[in-house]
Amino acid sequence: MKRRYILIVLSFFVALVYFSSCDQSIDNLYTEKARIQFKYFKEDTGSNRVITRTYFDRTTFSFGMAADAVVKDTARVVVEYLGSASDKDRTYTVRIGADSTTAVEGVHFEPFSATQTFRAGRHKDTLKIVVLRSNLSTSFTNPENRRIALDMETSSDFNLGMKNGTRTYLYINNYLSEPVWWKDPLRSNLRFYHPKKWKILISFNPKFADPLRCIFDFNNEGRAYFDGLSRYLNGVPTFDEETGGRIYMDRIEVQN
Repeated sequence: MKRRYILIVLSFFVALVYFSSCDQSIDNLYTEKARIQFKYFKEDTGSNRVITRTYFDRTTFSFGMAADAVVKDTARVVVEYLGSASDKDRTYTVRIGADSTTAVEGVHFEPFSATQTFRAGRHKDTLKIVVLRSNLSTSFTNPENRRIALDMETSSDFNLGMKNGTRTYLYINNYLSEPVWWKDPLRSNLRFYHPKKWKILISFNPKFADPLRCIFDFNNEGRAYFDGLSRYLNGVPTFDEETGGRIYMDRIEVQN
């Protein structure tokens, strides 16, 4: 009986030490600063419910679809953190990586503070950078991208997150690259690609703005828009800014 009593007492002390150590580890976990990073992957669930993860290290902002009157706009880079949400605003620090930056401050983007605010109650927020259009090339035959390298740094509120999320790039351009659907056989009557032709289609219907998919492939609805584009180009003189030539449906006509 005495031996059984001793075993019970020992078991009690072992359990007490165990739970005390668990409480201590939990306290340490939640008193550590959250870890911040740029968002660098997205997850998609396919039809078979298999989750696929796509990694990326850049955000692209293009003025290509913007009206000519738009001379500046705001690019947004997603920032996230690992840890618990906070009921108060916190600050994080972002620096420009001069070694990999080709954009010029004051020429291609406006200066921004290295100290940024991560708003309360959020797990994701956005770093906003005002980008400038005037000095970006409009050439689509020799496309130009200006790049800002962004490095995340530790702050009083955040440690750094995963290594792949501590640097990202913002690319800025002013051209419309050819949508993937332009040369599909269903749209052969569109002929050669030119950004101004695409912009006119978008003015007819904003759904043409999707660069990955054209929804006008049924009941000849697309053909009606394409015929309208041809009539527009014949009736409204539209010019290529690089050559000065007039754009038609099947050619660019340059005057000698």
